[in-house]
Amino acid sequence: MSSTDNIKYLNYISTQLNIYVGIIFYVFGVWSNIFCIIMFRTVKKLKRNPSSTYIFAASICSLVLLNTSLLSRSILPGFKFDPSSRFFVWCKLRQYLGQVSAITALFCVVWAMMDQYLSTSNRIRLRHLSTIKNARRLVFLTFVIWFLHGLPLVINNQISVLAPNNVTVCSLSRDLTFQTYTAYVVTPFFLGIIPSFLMVLFAILVYANVNYLHQEQMRTRIQRQLTRMITSQIVLILIGTSAYTTLTIYTLLTVSVPKAPIRQAQENIGLTLALLLSYTGYSFHFYIYMFVSSSFRKHFKELIRKFFRYLSHHYRVINITKLHAQGPRNSMQRYTA
Repeated sequence: MSSTDNIKYLNYISTQLNIYVGIIFYVFGVWSNIFCIIMFRTVKKLKRNPSSTYIFAASICSLVLLNTSLLSRSILPGFKFDPSSRFFVWCKLRQYLGQVSAITALFCVVWAMMDQYLSTSNRIRLRHLSTIKNARRLVFLTFVIWFLHGLPLVINNQISVLAPNNVTVCSLSRDLTFQTYTAYVVTPFFLGIIPSFLMVLFAILVYANVNYLHQEQMRTRIQRQLTRMITSQIVLILIGTSAYTTLTIYTLLTVSVPKAPIRQAQENIGLTLALLLSYTGYSFHFYIYMFVSSSFRKHFKELIRKFFRYLSHHYRVINITKLHAQGPRNSMQRYTA
């Protein structure tokens, strides 16, 4: 097999990974976030905890991310259809919505673990900060900050035609300062290092509080389960962000290094895998919650039973309505006969 054939084969593998692995992440991720939104919105015991407000907000942002970034950036281009290179408005919004939702979701998980630290603190003043009202304020403030921070993406993204092959793409304009800021600050730090560091820091502080103060006996079962659930989600996020951040930093450090086409194709597969892996924390948290928390499983089963009881009741009402509607009609038919 020639070098050209090897490059084509590696690029083909990268495309197939985007399509099939991306579809798996997308399908499981959409249902994961929908179930989380329903659970943390409807189950009273979960709604009463401030940490649930952060998880609820993170699930909404993750759902937006999967539909704007994963679907449009990874899956659809594999089928030779890229909406961002065809529609001007979507070119302006895709990366903006993806970046805002991704960073907001990450920091909401950070705040969820921070809330666990506050609620397990031996200081009354810190425990009093753990309220649903404060959680809503912090979620709103976080969203506003990253909403405003990402606005230059709307301005600088544009559809352009690459000269050699006349390929139409949606990319950042030639503002080198903003390109450098996005590549060297936003991606490695705001999407990787900073939230990962804060997650680990608050996780250590939480377990120090629990072990030192013996708070485990003083906390309710749902509080203990939430700590376990958030910690498990953080592990998922760290797996994805660490791989993607590491390869991103490597790419930035070697950007001026001459690379053979075969090496570029090999690195492209690595970046594709790392990018897909970075969606782990946005896609599979519901299933991790189900695995680590017996209370969460119990509440989900109750929700499913209520849903089927509602469907059964609705079906019976429809049948009764049909019978009542058919009754007078049959009487009229007998009378006219």
